[in-house]
Amino acid sequence: MLKSLPILWILVKRDYALQFAGSSLGISWMLVQNFSLILIYTVVFLFLHLKGNPESASDFIGYTFSGLLFWIPLQEYMIRGTSILTENRQLIKRSPLGPEIFLWIPYVQMLIHFTVTAVPVLIVLIVLGKLNIILFPVSIFVILAIGYLLSFIQGYLARANVILRDITPLVRLISQFFFWSLPILYLSTGFLHSINVWNPLNFPLELFRFFLLNDFAVVFHWKEFIPYLILFPLIGILSRSKFHSVILDHL
Repeated sequence: MLKSLPILWILVKRDYALQFAGSSLGISWMLVQNFSLILIYTVVFLFLHLKGNPESASDFIGYTFSGLLFWIPLQEYMIRGTSILTENRQLIKRSPLGPEIFLWIPYVQMLIHFTVTAVPVLIVLIVLGKLNIILFPVSIFVILAIGYLLSFIQGYLARANVILRDITPLVRLISQFFFWSLPILYLSTGFLHSINVWNPLNFPLELFRFFLLNDFAVVFHWKEFIPYLILFPLIGILSRSKFHSVILDHL
């Protein structure tokens, strides 16, 4: 894998060039887009939240900023990852690289987008006094780990997209259900809490906030997360072994 990193980086830059006419433009656009989304969501839901909690503006801003910093790069990763093989079918056919290395392009892009988006978010958290200066670097490893775990699902979706032609709109729709079933823009209480705990990203989100924020009280719902540690790799391994020859025929 280490020997393939230079090739992977070339493919990442090529993908940016195809999407945005340049990697620097693509990264800049992602920064503007992601931070704009964070601001819009936060302003709207902060207004609703402050009606009942007028004293907790900084707490809620830190809560939503951290949640959206976690979610937005991962959502982009899954949506972009679904179409990565079909969009590069001609290059896959002509090159001896095989389809597997192309599946890592969205993962690298996700890490880039997370890093770029994290800069203004961390500045805001520092100004508000919400950043855990000592532990926040660990939150990066949470993103690395959950991104790797989701790579098994992303690989399955990318292969299914080749066979079914285009399931990206379906993935985009399903991602909205995952988004709203996570406590990103609201507090996990009552009936919503019973829904949140079964979202596979709920525990990683709790863990991410625990390391990022200095005053985040968390109850780790790790037991509900254990089945996904088994299920996701199993799906990825089976899709790779069962669909490999089929994918090559359909590309």
